[in-house]
Order: sequence, then structure tokens, then C-alpha cells
Amino acid sequence: MSLQTLRYFIEVAEHLSFSKASKALHISQPGLSQQISDLENKLGFRLLNRTTRKVTLTKEGAYIFDKFSTSFSDIEMTLEFMMTQKMIPKEKMRIAAVPSAASIFIPKLLIKMLTDYPDVDVYTHETSSAKAIEFMKEKRYHLAFIRTPIYKEEFLNNDLRLFEFKKYPLRLVVAKDHPLAEKESINLHDARNETFIHYSDDQTNPLQFLLDKACLTAGFYPEKLCTGSALLSIYHLVSNNLGVSLMPSDMTGLLETSQIKILRLNNIELFSSISVIWNKENNTSFLTNQILNILRTDPIFNEFAYM
Repeated sequence: MSLQTLRYFIEVAEHLSFSKASKALHISQPGLSQQISDLENKLGFRLLNRTTRKVTLTKEGAYIFDKFSTSFSDIEMTLEFMMTQKMIPKEKMRIAAVPSAASIFIPKLLIKMLTDYPDVDVYTHETSSAKAIEFMKEKRYHLAFIRTPIYKEEFLNNDLRLFEFKKYPLRLVVAKDHPLAEKESINLHDARNETFIHYSDDQTNPLQFLLDKACLTAGFYPEKLCTGSALLSIYHLVSNNLGVSLMPSDMTGLLETSQIKILRLNNIELFSSISVIWNKENNTSFLTNQILNILRTDPIFNEFAYM
């Protein structure tokens, strides 16, 4: 079985037409049909359903197309780049991150990578934890920084692995001119009549879970004004005295404190953290493994003090 024969199949699968594929490949239609038949015979199953009117993928054909089409595209782009530029293309590292991790971890990681791997192109994408996990399952990114799931063993499938960083305690954030701002710490029950700025309405959102759990532990269910996931949006709502919010201290450390007050919680110890996730596969790239080793061992990624 040759790569060229697989390439012929990918072209037919993309067009779902032997005539269009043969034109794109610059070979005769009967020759292309024979190549596909030979491939099917070697594999022992059919890849295409052929009628006089249309061509469709079998279940097996769809699986192989899904697995190999992206790979062939990468191969062709790499070869074209090398032929035109007369050089080896830079290796790429794609990283997704929640906003807090994008502010805390990504700058430190980029400084380290630019020093140790100056020839690597890094692409970062700021998104939610749920989206980042979806991207990783689709193998669109090499690494993702997410807010650690509450039930991480159940939340992640067998193809993903997780490394958790330092945990940070929850804090109550209020406007500077809020009556509670006179305190340095608070029993959360004293905020039972406040309106809370909640997090995105997602059952898998660990910050939403922690806010509800903290309030229920304090003996009340929080009244909510609205939900959101952007840190700056929550900050502006709180600073304008439209509500209060609970967030871990790694997030509060990113906020400008001239318009807000950050209060410690008495008698409630709930924590949140950032985790990095990756696909656990035999072909995990050397660079990905090197970056993971940096994240696990370099003290700079575990020296964030509690606030």
C-alpha cells in the first residue's frame, strides 16, 4: 500500500466524484477507479459506495478520511513551503487558555520558550475551559490551560491527561464604596442579601459550582444579577456596585484594586486552580513533552503566593 494510493482516496472522498478527483490529480478516471479498487482489496473492506448517480463514503471510508485528510494537507503544505522557501518551516505550538491563565501562565511560558526554543512559532487562543477542552478533544491544540474541573477524573476522557497547579482560596470581591468594604474578612453569611455576579451558565464550570457551594455552605442560595465569563466584565459590574462576586485569589490578583475591595472568607475553605491538559498519545511531539516538563518542574510556575 502506497501513500500515493491513499492520496487518491482522499481526493475522491473530498469531491465525492471520480471525474472531479481525476481532473484534480491529472490521471484518467478508469485508472483512478482501479487504484481505489486495489486499495479496498488490500484493506479488505469497501471505502466507497458507487452508483451511476453518486459516490458516498462507507463507515470505514469516512473513518479513514477523517484520520488522514488533515495529515495529507499538512504534508503537502510542508513540502510546498520547503520547495518555495528552500528552508525547513518553523515548528508550531498551539495553546488555548482561559483568561486568567492567559494572563498568569502564558507570558512566563512564552519568555521561557523564546529562550529555549527560539525557532518555534507559538499561537495562543483565549477561550473558556469548556471550549478549550473541546479543542483538545478535536486535537486542534497541543496544550490547554483550563480552570481545574471539580470532578476531573470523570470530566476528562481517556485521551486527555491533566496536571494541576497550585490551588488558590476563594475571595469575595465588592465595590470600594460598598458597606462591606470596611472589612478585611467576612463571614459569607453576612453577604446573603447581596446580588452576585455569577459565572457562565455551564454545568461543567467549576467557578459556578464553587460560588453556589460557598453560598450554600454559608446557609443561603445566592441571588444572581447576571452571568458572564470575562474577568474584566465581572470587575466592571462589581466596581460599579451592581453586585458582588466570588473568585479565587489568582484571579483577584489580576484586578486593579482602586475601585474594588477583596475580602477573605472566614470559616469557608474552598479552592480553585489552573490545570494544563494535553492529549496522551504515542505520537505526542517532542516539543509538547518538553513544554510539559518545564511546566511541571520550573519553580516559576508554582511560586504564585496566596493573596
